Amino acid sequence: MRTLAFALVLGFTGDLLLRATPWGINAPLWMLLFIGGAVWLLRSVSVAGAAGAMLVACGLAWRDSSALATLDVLLLLFFLGFVTLRARGVSEWSTGILRAALGLLYSAILSVAGVFQLLFFDIQWRELQPGRHARRALIVLRGLAIAFPLLIIFLALLTSADAAFASIVKEIFQIDIDELISHIVLTIFIACATAGILRSASHTVELHDPPRPSFLHLDSAETSVAIASIDVLFAGFVAVQFRYFFGGATLVKVAPKLTYADYARRGFFELVTVAAIVLPVLLIADWLITNRTPLFRALSLAQVLLVFVMLVSAYRRMSLYVDEFGLTELRVYTTAFMFLLAALLAWFVLTVLTGHRDRFFIGAIASGLIVVIALHVVNPDDVIVRTNMERAAAGKRALDTNYPTQLSMDAVPALMPIAAQPCVAHHLLTIDRRSNAGDWRSWNASRAEAHGLIDARRRELQEAAKNCRKDC
Repeated sequence: MRTLAFALVLGFTGDLLLRATPWGINAPLWMLLFIGGAVWLLRSVSVAGAAGAMLVACGLAWRDSSALATLDVLLLLFFLGFVTLRARGVSEWSTGILRAALGLLYSAILSVAGVFQLLFFDIQWRELQPGRHARRALIVLRGLAIAFPLLIIFLALLTSADAAFASIVKEIFQIDIDELISHIVLTIFIACATAGILRSASHTVELHDPPRPSFLHLDSAETSVAIASIDVLFAGFVAVQFRYFFGGATLVKVAPKLTYADYARRGFFELVTVAAIVLPVLLIADWLITNRTPLFRALSLAQVLLVFVMLVSAYRRMSLYVDEFGLTELRVYTTAFMFLLAALLAWFVLTVLTGHRDRFFIGAIASGLIVVIALHVVNPDDVIVRTNMERAAAGKRALDTNYPTQLSMDAVPALMPIAAQPCVAHHLLTIDRRSNAGDWRSWNASRAEAHGLIDARRRELQEAAKNCRKDC
């Protein structure tokens, strides 16, 4: 009963807080309520899950970038799953990737069904002992609860079907029916999701590792041959292409058919793709072999080192490409992904190849979280504008004032030196108007800073924006 009551409280508070978008300070406030309630109900929660969820929720109250917000929301959902892992018999600090993935998947299924189990099986409604008046009230409430979904549906349809009826309903209740329905739907959705997660976390249903079928076993010798063949390919590629890896601008100038786009952009993405494929291949190989010999570990280490060479080359290629053509969001986030791959490969060597495979999962999650936090600290949109402005000041390429206007309010401080340009001024005023600055629930550090900078020069920006063409 406590779980249901708390889920309803979180549903109401979630509707009050989270319906204001874009999310800002409302996200960490609601998450703090959820974690506090989870500790109260469950007595203990996953420290990794709670800390991770709070960190990424605070990220929503920090930066305005839609790309960073997407990463924050995805990680927030992922860390909420950590709350249920212990009930699956999974220790997030020491578990295999497959076991953790199965635990999260099973918990997700239990969470979806959790609210129905809570309502129809866990709570023994007949055993409650209310008084006579309370019993009558309970009958009425249960009857209304049964009819409530149909009442809402029929009310929405009938008010849409006849304007006179809709007007009468609005006069009687003095409410906006559409808005009322949206409040109810959001409240029920958040309450059901919360109840499902908490119910899943409070009911222990442990997962047992099933025995692996014999066809999923590989001999160490066979696997070593496969890894060695890939090592030979990588070594041959590195040897033949060594001067292309590190030749840089000099090589591009002396090779008539080699452009920066061919050398840097194409090479970067393909080398990063190779690195992204190698890690799961090595993890699967280590999982399949029956006995891990020193030869297998040595060949795997050699492959990791060769991939590191490719990653260094990929980073150099992207640096040259940015120096020539400028910085964009895609290039920033792909480079961040490359650093994440490098961290995961290093962690693979330190854990899997040393016989501590069960430590890889938590390190991989921590690496991803650190990269996301680093992106918040770096502020990609700000870096993009400043980098491109520095290149323009150095005479390398004229500044494209159209691209910065596609960025978020994180870029506003960097745009202020060129705010007098008509289209930049128009963009600054437009995003400031869209930022919903009047709603405290959407307060965000970057948006607040940007609003202050724009407000200080509002008249100047309004005058400059008058000269902005409609197509700019």
